[in-house]
Formats: sequence, C-alpha cells, structure tokens
Amino acid sequence: MWTRVGQGVLTFVLFFLFLISLELITSACRELGSDYTSSIFKVTGNPVVSLFIGLLATAIIQSSSTITASLVAMVAANIISLEAAIPVVLGANIGTSITCMMVSFGHLGTPKAFRRGFMVGSSHVIFNVLTAILFFALEQYWSVLSMSSRYIASLISHWGASGQGWFFLNDLFVTPFALLLKSVVSNQPLAILGFSLVLLFMCIYTLTALFRFLMLGGNSGKKLSSALNNPFVSLLSGAGITAAIHSSSVTTSLSVMLAATEKISPKKLFPFILGANVGTTVTALMAAIGRSEAGLAIAICHLLFNVFGVVLFYPFPILRNVIVQIARWSGVMAQKNLAFAFGYLFILFFALPFLVIFIFEKI
Repeated sequence: MWTRVGQGVLTFVLFFLFLISLELITSACRELGSDYTSSIFKVTGNPVVSLFIGLLATAIIQSSSTITASLVAMVAANIISLEAAIPVVLGANIGTSITCMMVSFGHLGTPKAFRRGFMVGSSHVIFNVLTAILFFALEQYWSVLSMSSRYIASLISHWGASGQGWFFLNDLFVTPFALLLKSVVSNQPLAILGFSLVLLFMCIYTLTALFRFLMLGGNSGKKLSSALNNPFVSLLSGAGITAAIHSSSVTTSLSVMLAATEKISPKKLFPFILGANVGTTVTALMAAIGRSEAGLAIAICHLLFNVFGVVLFYPFPILRNVIVQIARWSGVMAQKNLAFAFGYLFILFFALPFLVIFIFEKI
C-alpha cells in the first residue's frame, strides 16, 4: 500500500513539475519575443501575412491562448476587425502544435519512442495545417467563418458574464510556483528557458517510465487502451481535459509521452489530440464573455473552425488515414535523420513564416 502511495505522490510531483516547466518555457519565450509580438496587430492588411504572424507569434510564445485572448480584447475594442483577426487565429492554431513537437525531442535517447512521439506531434501539425488552409480559403472567398460566428454571437451575446468565475488549475497553482522559480534565477529569460528545458526533459523521461509502469501494465493498460480505442470517447476526453486544465500544450504533450510508452499507438491518440484542439478554444470563449458581439464572434470563430475541422477530416477513413500515414512517414524520417527532425521544426515554425512575411512586406 505504501509503495503505491509513494508512486502516486511521485507521479503527482513529476506532473506538477512538468506543468511548471511548460509555464516557465511559455513565460521565457514570451519575454524573449516581446519585441516581435508587441507588433502582431500592426500588420494585418494582408491576410496571408496575418496568418503567418499568428503562426510565428504563437510558436515564439508557445501559447495560442495568449494570442486568441488578446485578439478577443482587440476586436472587442474595435482596434482590429473580425475579418482581419481570423487569419491570425488560423495561424495561431498551427503555431500551438510546436509544443508537442518539442516534447517529442525529449525521447531522443530512445529511437523508437522518439519516432512514435514525433509521429503524434506531426499528426497534430498536419491536421492543423490542412484545417487552416481549407478555412483560410473558405473565409477569403465566401466569408464562411466571419458570417457564421457573427450570427451565433448575435444569438448568445445576451447571455452575459455568467461564466467568468471559471476555475483554472493552472492559474491557481502552477503560475505562483513558476513565478517563485523565476525569482530564484533573477527573472533572466535565457536562464529561465535553459532551466525549464532541462526540467521539462527530466520530467518527460521519468513520467514516461512511470506511465509505462503504473498506467499501462496489466488491466490498467488494457482499460486505457480500450478507452482510447473508442474515437468518440478519446475525442471527448481530449476536449474535456484541455478545457479543464486551460492548456492544449499539456494534453498534446501527454499524448506524446503516452505514445512513447509503446503500448498505445499514435493512431489511437489522434482523436485525443483533435479533442484538445476543440478544448483549447474555451480560453478565448471565457475571455469573450461580457464583451461586445465582435469580441465574442472571434472566440466563436476559433471554436467553429476547430469543430468543423474535426467533422470534415476525422469521420472519413481516407482523409484520416492520409494524415496518419504522412505523420508515420515523418516519424520514420525523423528517427533515421535528426537533421530532418530539426529542419521540420525550424522551417515550418520559424524560417517559413519569417520568409513569407519578409517577401510580402517587400512586394
């Protein structure tokens, strides 16, 4: 009994440290990238540029919630129009997938675990990219998102601020400890980033071993695998957990670690990740409560294209399998060649956005 209690306490402590490390990384990246992200709303005339600004800014600060919540405030204050904000939100949805990609690199010492984790992260990236491309085109030519979100916002805007007392575990417990650790290293962003990365990888390695031992052995492993084998249950679980803990980064990172245990296939975790995409929209919705219809509309837009993306892509085996197969190929390539893995991360999230923004600004 005491052994189980000790294992449970150790798991809780490690998971808490894992959450703190993610919070510290986000905070450090936000401070390091403050000069760039402060101008995110100044370049919104070109929708293509806006999309890549959203991608790059989210990759830099590693928090789509920060971007979308800020957009809600800006749209509500009429500083930026709903139509101009939508491409930024689409880009932010791609940028948020960088976290689980980074977490997969915590398994570099175990090639098979790295391949499986990279596959999970890549499936998240591919789905978000395809969804963003599709709805970017639909919005530019037919205003699908802006019209739909405006209509829904007009119907529910009278609901008022009844949901503003939302309980967030992250804000109440994780953030204070993260601030304490920041003060220990004198609030130096580079030092905080280095410390948090070391802490993150240590937690990933240890948590993965604990998951393999505690959760995935015997009957527990069979029950968990069976639950995730049901796509609907897996999807709802991902959405519910993400909404509750206020972070899709945590949910998708856990998916990477579960895949690395080699007892739950990346394919079974795909709907769980899609659920996390839907759950992360809760933050913007909460930020929009009590604001103008326009502010509420951009939050609803964030929810709509994530829900529509799941409905359009996941139910059809052909489309679903295409995403999974491309992700599997990228995982194999990453295992064979680390240059491919690092290039994948750097080009998509940093080099390409910088290049596109530079080119369009010069035209």
